[in-house]
Amino acid sequence: MKDELKMLLCGALVFSLTGCSESNPEFTGATSETTNGVALVVVDAERKPLAQARVSLYEKSGTSLIETSVSDSAGVARFRKDSVECVDKSCFVEGIAGVDSSLMSWTPLDMATASATEISLLPSSSLMLRTGAADSSCENLYEILHLQSTPYFANRSGNEYVFAHVPAGLFTVVAGDSAVADVSLDPGAVADTLVRMPGVTREFVFEDFEDGDSLNNIAKTYMNYGWYYIAEKGATLLKPDTVSGFAAAIAQETGRGKFLSVLFTPGDSGYVLLGTHLGLDTGYYDLSGLTAIRLTVSGDCEFDVALEHYREVGDNNYRKSLWSARATDGWHEVVLRPGKEVLDENTFQVAWSEISKEIGFFSVFIKSGSYLKIDQIVFEGIDGVSP
Repeated sequence: MKDELKMLLCGALVFSLTGCSESNPEFTGATSETTNGVALVVVDAERKPLAQARVSLYEKSGTSLIETSVSDSAGVARFRKDSVECVDKSCFVEGIAGVDSSLMSWTPLDMATASATEISLLPSSSLMLRTGAADSSCENLYEILHLQSTPYFANRSGNEYVFAHVPAGLFTVVAGDSAVADVSLDPGAVADTLVRMPGVTREFVFEDFEDGDSLNNIAKTYMNYGWYYIAEKGATLLKPDTVSGFAAAIAQETGRGKFLSVLFTPGDSGYVLLGTHLGLDTGYYDLSGLTAIRLTVSGDCEFDVALEHYREVGDNNYRKSLWSARATDGWHEVVLRPGKEVLDENTFQVAWSEISKEIGFFSVFIKSGSYLKIDQIVFEGIDGVSP
């Protein structure tokens, strides 16, 4: 795998820089001659000076530290003349401030031509990288992933990697000497992204709705009863209504293809249930290898996703592992992780480990809002299912 991937170039995040003056003649702004040291003014998003910010100068490789300075009460961080002279024209400047690195920046700077000396620190981001690797394949993963041309590394924990605090920007993720993904982080973002590792990542597309029928993709191999929709406790289904066939729940958009779409009114305490059997009446599947569920959604509602045990324990009640999520306008990905399910014995919500080998239903409970669209339901950590 290491030899098959090709290195990609890292995208650089360029912040808008504005000029300033400095009264100390030893620390003028960077010039084309770079004959003096450099003074950088560190500000926040509102351009207010930041004191006690740690500012570091790195060579253009992004990993070799040249010098670190701390900004004073006016937000000014100074670098020595000999530090600047050792830079080969271009470099990176890192800024960190706030409790637990809450503000950060990673800014390219051309020491030969730049006359600007202001850098803006924005809310830092966090990045979790899933691999979708089964437990038995974790030994084939790299121990460390690296954001190319930066000092940011993440150690492997099981089958995933976590960068707890990194600046906003566009980065290339590198495993060993090979690029494996490009990621774009907005300020303050909490990103949870799959990084596909050839020969290791496992995914099963449970449903993409492209065939337009009521059967999920397990039915291509094993029989099941497919999708159904029910309005409960005062909720009302508007589209499709309760007597329409499943085709009425399928919509289509240019560039996206087909997806499940429902309009509804939940009432004061009602909900809409969208569900599908994984098998026949008493059929069940072992999904214990599941590492994440991801689905693409758009809507204006709160909803729960559940994987339910096949055996009924009451009047149409089943033990279930359940995760809560929210849909907002515009398509976006939701990631649900086994081990982070919502537990409630009163409603038969149990830990994933209790039922994961005997799953009979996939269910979506919609509790608020007026519409929900669902596309691309994917099970990570497995590449297929069997009874």
